[in-house]
Amino acid sequence: MSIETDLQEESVGHLDLSAYASVRKGTVIRDVLDIMRNQRVSAVLVEDESGKLAGIFTQRDVLNKVVEAPATWNEIVDTAMTPAPESLGSEEPVGHALRLMNAGHYRNVPILSADGSVAGNLSQHAIIQFLTDRFPTVIYNLPPDPEIIARTREGA
Repeated sequence: MSIETDLQEESVGHLDLSAYASVRKGTVIRDVLDIMRNQRVSAVLVEDESGKLAGIFTQRDVLNKVVEAPATWNEIVDTAMTPAPESLGSEEPVGHALRLMNAGHYRNVPILSADGSVAGNLSQHAIIQFLTDRFPTVIYNLPPDPEIIARTREGA
């Protein structure tokens, strides 16, 4: 099977969408940061009272809005999150997700189930894992820059 076929036929719902945490609107940023650190996730999906996606709070939000303003740590996440982020349904093809991530420079895309509830988070790591699972010999054997040729032997 080719990469083009895999990207068109495989749905994002079949990828590992487990690398995320979620909080309710109104959660204090300090608590969200603790969750991100403890669960080792790069994004937290913010849900409204009915469990629907309301926003996303990512490492970029931390760096751009929170790090240099410690007073914001006691504010609610609603003030620093990205509201109504672009999301995809779990049946969307991986290729569509990859195009969205590339065009928007997203590292995380929320995935929603048919009823609109959060099904998971598609991270850049899940995309990389998808590609390495399908093409391990090609990906694992590539040097950092295939055009560079070593002129001397590595090591002592």
